[in-house]
Amino acid sequence: MIWRVAGKDLKVLWASPVPYVVGALFHVLLGLLYVSQLENRKQAVIQPMFPLAAFLLLLTVPVLSMRAFAEEARSGSLDLLMAVPVPRWVLVIGKWLATWLTTLAVLAPSLVFVLLLHLYGHPETGPIQAGYLGLVLLCAVLAGIGVLASALTTSQPLAALVALFVTMALWFAHIGSDAISTSTALARFSLSERLRTFAGGAVDTGDLWFFVFVTAAALIVAAAVLAVRRLR
Repeated sequence: MIWRVAGKDLKVLWASPVPYVVGALFHVLLGLLYVSQLENRKQAVIQPMFPLAAFLLLLTVPVLSMRAFAEEARSGSLDLLMAVPVPRWVLVIGKWLATWLTTLAVLAPSLVFVLLLHLYGHPETGPIQAGYLGLVLLCAVLAGIGVLASALTTSQPLAALVALFVTMALWFAHIGSDAISTSTALARFSLSERLRTFAGGAVDTGDLWFFVFVTAAALIVAAAVLAVRRLR
């Protein structure tokens, strides 16, 4: 049932121009910024690409996830889905899976940079694998937050704005925290700080479980929101 929900959402999403336009803009900006970093460093390395791609994903995923529940709630088809015996967690996971896979498909062409580095140099595979693992986990978190935001409203633009605000707040959670007594707690929720280890070529199990926990928490809250909507 999860794959049926995900498959239906994938067909609808890829039948629209949204992933194509968003993906094109994503890679144009990523290419320009990454080439600029290489020119400044005077060295062909892959590490600068990961934080650039991660920040652009903050702007990309909310657009891809905004229609997950918002459009169906606006059109009334969500009420029909909730009337049939389909568990709400199946709907949440299916729509999250469709958003996550779409985001990974949008990110996939960035592997061209890795291919070029292998053609003209001898980069280490460890940092590349760790960096992309971090991006895959980040995509899962962003997709979860996007699905949750979409479940809260019937407006797609509002869902995108809510998801963008939440992810930006998590990305910059560590900035300015030195003047606050809870600086350590704020830094722990910073997506950029958690991603730094992966971009450096290392895999910290604490950071890995953080991404898993935030994704699961977002999906659980989204399922709870659907339960409240069903009761109403």
